[in-house]
Amino acid sequence: MANKALMTAEEYARMSTAENEDYELIDGDLAALPSATPLHNLIGGKSVQMVRNYFDKDLSIFLGEEWERLDLNQTPVPSAPTIAVVSLSEQMIDVNRKVRDYMSAGSTAVWLLEHENGELHVRKKAGIRLREGGELLDSPLLPGFEVNVAELQRGHRETGRQRG
Repeated sequence: MANKALMTAEEYARMSTAENEDYELIDGDLAALPSATPLHNLIGGKSVQMVRNYFDKDLSIFLGEEWERLDLNQTPVPSAPTIAVVSLSEQMIDVNRKVRDYMSAGSTAVWLLEHENGELHVRKKAGIRLREGGELLDSPLLPGFEVNVAELQRGHRETGRQRG
């Protein structure tokens, strides 16, 4: 049995966008990204909108020195985001791996959106904080930012109905 050569992050970065847009690099292997469900996309879009509203400019999940060092023209991004948002619509094993990867790479928090039961889990090195329903999500990393978890979980459902 031949050993498969592992890809380095530098080799992945040299690939064209068209070659790597549906893949991520995990421990040297190219892994296909699963297709997102419409609900996942709606919740993701709502998350982006709310964070953009907080910043009142382009979305930035990299804060402080990480943002200063970020090359906006480089892919893949060489460091972890300060806050990562992950949907639990993916397989749990993939979600747990992503959380582990983000935290070990230096993310301060990972927000896990579990739309099936309306929960949001905020994972940090110190532990997990659960938010649900009418509770507010806030973060000391984003002073003044708060959003109702139920509103975040709804995504753009009402907007989509009005357009249809």
